[in-house]
Formats: sequence, structure tokens, C-alpha cells
Amino acid sequence: MLQLELLKRAGNEAIDVNPAYGVDIKMTENGSDWLWAVFSVFALSALIYAALFIYYEQRGVNLHRFAIAAPLSVSLVMAFSYFTMASNLGWTGIQAEFNHQKTADQSETPGIRQVFYAKYVAWFLTWPILLYLTELTGVVTIDFEAMTERWSFFELIHGLVLQICGSWFFIIGLLVGSLIHSSYKWGYWTLAVFAQFLVTFIVFKHQIRDLVATGIKLVILIFTYFCIWLYFVAWGLSDGGNVITVDSGHVFFGILDLLVFLLVPALLLAAAVSLGVCPPFAARRTRHHQDLEKQVEPVRLGNAPHNDTTQVVAVEEAGNPIVA
Repeated sequence: MLQLELLKRAGNEAIDVNPAYGVDIKMTENGSDWLWAVFSVFALSALIYAALFIYYEQRGVNLHRFAIAAPLSVSLVMAFSYFTMASNLGWTGIQAEFNHQKTADQSETPGIRQVFYAKYVAWFLTWPILLYLTELTGVVTIDFEAMTERWSFFELIHGLVLQICGSWFFIIGLLVGSLIHSSYKWGYWTLAVFAQFLVTFIVFKHQIRDLVATGIKLVILIFTYFCIWLYFVAWGLSDGGNVITVDSGHVFFGILDLLVFLLVPALLLAAAVSLGVCPPFAARRTRHHQDLEKQVEPVRLGNAPHNDTTQVVAVEEAGNPIVA
């Protein structure tokens, strides 16, 4: 009996500890188990990236440090988000527009659906980092000598800012739409689609024309945005249209998150580290004590008598040392 009790305690108690009151269509223990599994994957990747980041931070390799910081941040934020959702937290109850999903004890028609806003917060934080990593990989793997058209660092920043703002608009549109009961939610979905269409156009134009993305980089880019457009389908079936259960929505979004925020950053990191070099305009660190050693050349005192109190000071002044 004691062993059975211990096994029962070792199970997933998130649904019991943090119950979802006031909702009809809600997450079950199976959905929470799936979210815990996704959390474990992101948490493990965060630990691996953290170890690599510390290693390359000590070595001072600029390109590796810049590249690894992005997937490390993404994995940390996504692990935080999935821990929250797996614990049955970070949600609110919204009456569904359609009655596709229903329960026997449903209090209203359509019922109140559990909508997890924690995932939208995570996307808001991680999407700019993903865009940064995509831009970084494109810049460090380009052959600057073979470029036919030059562009400035400010053009690079301008394009990245537009991409980030458009992605934020797309995420906020889906978030606001998920919190609306009426059919007006689809207006926000449409605005989000339009914003993402502009972002996709800007990214492909910049990556293909300016950064000359070909081969594996182009394949990664196409795969990434194919998955991104599936987010609109997942939203329409879950938070928007109430077609699938909350658990099924978690599975759909979880698979997309693993592909977009785990697999894609790993591929971009591998491409940047294996194929990339720091661009000409990259900032390089210098060590202050090394600069001083180059400016001041010490004078050897090996031939001076031991009892000689004469102090020799080497000062780089007009190329002649001053002896005191």
C-alpha cells in the first residue's frame, strides 16, 4: 500500500493542485503530461546552451558567443512558458464562439474555453530573438567579397526592426483575438495574417537578394516560415474556432514550438558556427593590458649591479627611455 501511495504521489498533480475553475472546456492530465515533456526538452536544451555559452565566453570567441546567446535565450523563455502551462497556470476563461467542443456538464452554449495566454507572452519575447539569429546567420555566412550590391549596417538594423515590429503585431493580434468571444476575433486574425505576410516578404527579400541565401540556409528559411504559417491554422482550430480540445491545441502548438524554437535555432547555430566568420564591421574586443605592453617596452635590468639603486623607467616618449 505504501508503494502504491508513493507512485501516486510521484504522478502529475498539476491539475489537482491548480484546478481550472469556471471553465467547461479545459486541459486534462494528458495535456499537462505533454506540456511537461515539452518543458523538459526546452529545459535540457537551455542547460546545454548555457554550458556552451560559458565555455565560449571564457575563450572570448565572438562569433560563437553571439550565436549561442540566441538559442539559449529562446530555450529559457520557452521552458518558463511550458512550465507555467504544464502547471495549469497562465490562462483565462473565454466563452467560445462555436460549440464544436462541448462537455456533459457545460454551463453555457457555447461553453467557456480555457485559453492559455502564457504561450503568447513567450512568443512575444522569443520571436525577435529568432529573427536576430536568422539575420546573424545570414550575415556571417555571406561572402562579402563576392557581393554585387553593398548595404550598410543601418540598413541591416532597419530591416530587423521592421521584422520584429511586424512579428509583434502578428502575435498581439492572435492574443487579442483569442480573448474575444464574438466573431470580431477573426478581424484580429486577419490583421495578424497581413502583418505576417509583410514580415515574410521582408525576410525573404532581404535573405535572398541582399544576403544571397542559398543551399541549406534557403531550405531552413522555407521550412521555418512554412511552420510559422501553420500557427494560424492551429489558432483557428483551437483558441479561435474551438474545433479541437485544449489538449489537442497544446499538442499542435507544442510540435510547432519544438520545430520553430528548438530545431530551427539549432540548425541556424550550426550553420553560423561551421560556415560563418565575423563580418568586417563586427566589433572586436581588445585587452587593455595587452595594449599597454605594446606601448611600453620594459628595459632589462639583468646587467645592473645588485646594489645599484638607479631606477630605470621605460617610457615611450619620442622613442627614448628616461633614466632616473
